[in-house]
Amino acid sequence: MESSSASLLSDRVFEHHYGDTTRLKDLERSYARARAIGRWHSLTLEDVLHLTPKFWECHQDRIIVRDTTAQILFTIQLNLVAGTLAPFVFKRPDLEPLFKEILNFDITAPFMLNEVGHGCDARNLETTATWQTDGGFILNTPNPEAIKFMPPSMPIAGIRRIAIVMARLLVKGENRGIRPFVVPINDGKQMCEGVHSWLLPSIAGGKMLDHALTSFQHVRLPANSMLGELAKPDNLRDQYLSTIGRLGTGALALSLWMIPFLKCATFIVGSYSQRRTVQQGAKGERAPIISFRTQQLPIMHSLAQIAVMKPFADWLTDVFSNDVSLHPGARHGLGVILKNVFLFNGQGSLASLIERSGAQGMYPHNQLTTFESLARATGIAEGEVLVLSIRLATELLIERYKIPEATMPNCLLAQHEAGIIVELKDLQRSIKDHRSAEYNSYILPHCRPMVLGIGQRMAYEAAANAGVDPSLLALYEVGAIKSDPSWYVENQGLSRAAQFELERKALDGVLPRLDEHLRDLDIESFCTAPMLSMDRVEGLMTAIPSFTGSAHVDVSFSGGYAPKL
Repeated sequence: MESSSASLLSDRVFEHHYGDTTRLKDLERSYARARAIGRWHSLTLEDVLHLTPKFWECHQDRIIVRDTTAQILFTIQLNLVAGTLAPFVFKRPDLEPLFKEILNFDITAPFMLNEVGHGCDARNLETTATWQTDGGFILNTPNPEAIKFMPPSMPIAGIRRIAIVMARLLVKGENRGIRPFVVPINDGKQMCEGVHSWLLPSIAGGKMLDHALTSFQHVRLPANSMLGELAKPDNLRDQYLSTIGRLGTGALALSLWMIPFLKCATFIVGSYSQRRTVQQGAKGERAPIISFRTQQLPIMHSLAQIAVMKPFADWLTDVFSNDVSLHPGARHGLGVILKNVFLFNGQGSLASLIERSGAQGMYPHNQLTTFESLARATGIAEGEVLVLSIRLATELLIERYKIPEATMPNCLLAQHEAGIIVELKDLQRSIKDHRSAEYNSYILPHCRPMVLGIGQRMAYEAAANAGVDPSLLALYEVGAIKSDPSWYVENQGLSRAAQFELERKALDGVLPRLDEHLRDLDIESFCTAPMLSMDRVEGLMTAIPSFTGSAHVDVSFSGGYAPKL
């Protein structure tokens, strides 16, 4: 399926434009592309509800790099909105027409949970939906802190917008917990009555979504707008976690786009590094900058990460979707683990690749900074990665549940994982309460590194079992060791010199096949960066503003100075 998405590039809506266009025009094009991508993938209720391989592949497709904004719209609509709606469709035939419109992208559908005053603590959101005696509801934003933050809401591209809005259900003055509501936002031309949208400034880093602030003032909703029951649940916390369950899937799904991001960035910088030359000495020959080890390092480490990330994603999404024996916390934890590893790889490699691209890498039209910006956003979206890691590490340390154990316990990364966990458990025994000041000081700073160590071990095992090229696998292992080098010095006797030698040998094993590895990424047709070739640079020059003329400017000098031989 992945290779077939190249057929979308021949569609006029996917034509690339280097020229300056307005933000609105860019956004309208992205919405049209999101619709084309959604219809091409043609997901079904089964795909969305049961997280089939087709669902996961959609979030790794190379078309992502052609328009990241379109992909964001796609994943919000198919995972958060359709995913939240899907469990109710079986019981409520009245929802089927809406669900079909969402799958077919006849409408655009944002997911409104977080508020200006409630980010990580969205459980305490303040938007209210008050039950009326006629069975309907009144949706209200009671104060500025309750304004919905970030989901797009303005009229655009003539497409109707219908949101899933999370609100606190009030029945006869009683708080009955958070419920999802189906709320019309606009008709594609103007806002619905009582709904107010403010377009936020664009996030730095190239093309971005039309993020917004949204408030509701006495918006009347029919009885069937609520998803769920009126009755107060036995446990408000459990009910809330069930209501936002697709966030865990989203944290995993969004992280998967690091694979096409790194493929595109690595191909761009790898190709550029072979094309760009420098003169060696005053009279020496010109040599491509890829000949320098310092240029090779980020490119080849990124290739090794890509080689490992794909089998890791395949293994983990299969377990996530199909292992019914998993504790719900462990299932969610797998998504957090993958998110940690993919962010570590993506943020680190993208920063290094941009640095080795010089001034070229700074410009959004060369794609790299857009990927880097979205990598940062991924760390926050669908749950901030540090907060998620603290919760997961704590629950693993207190043994609330278990995750899949090492299948290669003697490998260096498995020994690192086990060693870190033993250290923290020993430390934890002297701390009575995981909400204490001591826990905050001594354990919290180690939670994310612990989760990363677990994920690096899992990724290595998945890649080894999938038969990944041994040279790339060895280089990945060295890269993981470098993320915590002092532990290997202290516990494995691997000195700094020994670690350097491991990396040198692994790099020498990958370098001779660099061109082959770059070709195997199979991403070139999706890349638009001008820095790939002079032909592309000339294409950029014909699109951007240029200035010529025949002016003559006099320069006034005092005195009669002239240089002497």
